[in-house]
Amino acid sequence: MAELSREAPVLILEQQLSAEDYAQAALLYENTLFPFRRYWVRAGICICAAVLVASAIPWYLSQFATAVVPICAIVFFLALALYFWREQPRRRLHGSVLQFCSSRLLRLPGKISVYQNGIVLENDAETLSEFWTDFSGCVEGHAYYVLWGGISRPLLILKKSVLSPEQAERLSAHLRSTFAGRCRLENGGRFR
Repeated sequence: MAELSREAPVLILEQQLSAEDYAQAALLYENTLFPFRRYWVRAGICICAAVLVASAIPWYLSQFATAVVPICAIVFFLALALYFWREQPRRRLHGSVLQFCSSRLLRLPGKISVYQNGIVLENDAETLSEFWTDFSGCVEGHAYYVLWGGISRPLLILKKSVLSPEQAERLSAHLRSTFAGRCRLENGGRFR
């Protein structure tokens, strides 16, 4: 781990995460890595199921005297779609905020040094040194870089707001070259 400090850093940044930053970055990670967890995907599937059941009402009426069962199924799928559309994002953000608030280390301001072979995070309580091979991948959003799978922290979040446009472009290029096919964009695409 001492080898990282011998190199010249590619970039040095100082940041302090807020609960909102952590929650938005965690949501970015989940939505990018697991598309089926997106609220609009789940709500869309429920609406499609409701439409499919509604298309079977004429057949159901010809077989049975009433359409109570399909109408109940339609109401159920629409209620489920409404839940996924409105409640799921709030619950996921709330869970991430609780996770952030329960960790004192995440709330500390820190200095992050990005090296060619790894990253060093320093704050008042800890110094973490990790090589890029310790991480599983990264995602670049409009406001954050999120790296996951590290040994010391499940998510390492870098805020773009503390970087100048030149620094952000340099860090983007470095992460794209470091992670190659494992670096994704916010909308789920990959860099070429």
